[in-house]
Amino acid sequence: MNTPNFIIGGTAAGGTSYLYELLIQHPEIYLPQERIPEPHYYYKSWEYEKGLKWYLKRYFHDVPKCKVALGERSSSYLYGGAKTASKIAKDFPKMKFIFMLRNPIQRAFANYRFTALQGLETLSFKDALLCEKERVRGSKGIWSEIQPYDYTGRGFYARQLKEFLEFFPSEQILCLKSEDVTRQNVSILRKIYEFLELKDTDFIPKEAPKHTSLSVIDIALQSRLRKHFGDDFSYLVNTIRSEQRADLKKESKMLFDNLLPQKETISLDCQELLISLYTNEIEALQGMVDFDPHKWLEEESVLANTLRGGGA
Repeated sequence: MNTPNFIIGGTAAGGTSYLYELLIQHPEIYLPQERIPEPHYYYKSWEYEKGLKWYLKRYFHDVPKCKVALGERSSSYLYGGAKTASKIAKDFPKMKFIFMLRNPIQRAFANYRFTALQGLETLSFKDALLCEKERVRGSKGIWSEIQPYDYTGRGFYARQLKEFLEFFPSEQILCLKSEDVTRQNVSILRKIYEFLELKDTDFIPKEAPKHTSLSVIDIALQSRLRKHFGDDFSYLVNTIRSEQRADLKKESKMLFDNLLPQKETISLDCQELLISLYTNEIEALQGMVDFDPHKWLEEESVLANTLRGGGA
């Protein structure tokens, strides 16, 4: 049976979907055609209980012989830290990881926008940050694993990488700056191809769609719409998110009209709170990756200046 040899990890709202859409075009790479839901096999206990044979049959049963790199995308794995890494190491000690790391300040806000888009959020971003620890501790059942409100917890990359390095050598981990993938994907893709030991390292894919989480106008209404549409809600949201379609039925147009056409900018007070939270973590990441994470703080400084009215 075919087995995977690489995983696109990273973090939620970190650009893993975009990278997936680029890599699936390469003739030597196999990724499951099904985009949603992500496997999360080694993170979600109820998926892991199904067993390795189920996982391999579910996601790798139809791999063509021409494929060299067999992978999957689960944005929860880095967040899972040692608990997830130990499970993967047990089955696949030679597994390679591509971790997409996005500015943790902007990532946290994007994560919030996604949760609100899904109709799962009832608080403002600032209130959600202030109540985060309490909400995380109070989560029960499957939510204690999914942790949709742990917006900041997913951004402690240095801490999570250290836990993965306890089970895998650094040579098997490629950390990419998410912003560089979208801005300079040709050079970054070549680095990925070499990491996966592909023959064709010059392959250039077609541009892939960017899955930006749009901002919700009324989060209370979004929550009610989730309950109203039930099982159809996620499909409608994904349709609007990917195609920005206005030609919806009258009832579902309420959902479309509850979204801003462009994403909002983080507020200054929330930005300052997150800068304070992440500065030491960004410092710790220096030397663990081959890009300069301090650039994130420099970008936030420019944005803060703009938010204060000092920008052009």
